[in-house]
Amino acid sequence: MKTANSYKVFKSTAHHTIRLMAILGFLFSAPAFADNYILYSYHNVPPFITGEGTGLTYDLAQHLTKNSSSGHRYSVTILPRKRLNELMARESIIVPWVTPVWFQNSNTSQTSWSSPIMIDTSVYVWKNGRSLSYKRPKDLIGSKLGGIRGYKYVGIDPLVQNNKIKRTDTSSEWQLLQMLLSERVDVGIIPEAGACNLIKTHNLIGKLKISQHHSFSRKVMITGTSQKHLVQEFNTLETNPVWTTTLSKYGARITPLDNRNEDNYCDEPLTTAELILN
Repeated sequence: MKTANSYKVFKSTAHHTIRLMAILGFLFSAPAFADNYILYSYHNVPPFITGEGTGLTYDLAQHLTKNSSSGHRYSVTILPRKRLNELMARESIIVPWVTPVWFQNSNTSQTSWSSPIMIDTSVYVWKNGRSLSYKRPKDLIGSKLGGIRGYKYVGIDPLVQNNKIKRTDTSSEWQLLQMLLSERVDVGIIPEAGACNLIKTHNLIGKLKISQHHSFSRKVMITGTSQKHLVQEFNTLETNPVWTTTLSKYGARITPLDNRNEDNYCDEPLTTAELILN
């Protein structure tokens, strides 16, 4: 009887050992861990984020996942710029919608950049009815400028430093438009895609004027070297017609923007994809 019980114990132990080895073998051989990547973004305004789990950043993750030739899967994490900077100092991460001039301290030999994934334009925005128009930096001399905290503005920053322009910062594009409407500032500078989204969603057509300030390319930045191989996948976006269509749903583009009339700058129809996040 003792022999039979010993055999049963041995058989049970062996069975569990085999199961454990099988599970461990699967865990160590499955590509799930190596093939999952996170897109870290501090852009938490439309069109990049339009609601819970929606917006252009989530569409980017879905597009990359669907079209990855290597079976890679992408997810999204939104975090403040300060936390992003801290994370970049410790880890190799993927950051979409950025351009090298915004990360001059991080542009090292270990930083990789994709081809453009979107062309955007920072625009001057001011209240309709003002006698002045804003088309170039020197037009802002003597004005009260509204900006987004932490943003750099080409041709504007030196004028602010020399006290020729008084700059007041806010934390969001929507707050900046409210400052313009209440005349707490004379003119603001924000990205075109966000400005047009807010103007159309809040029915502000005709209340604000817009002109172009500066066009720039939004790219994907990869810090460190462990994920550098992904650049090839990101580079395909520039010429992918499906991605071009995705951008167009948000009034965004991959090709350079033409100059438009300041009175009806945001002349494209608002789609159902352009929900708002205040």
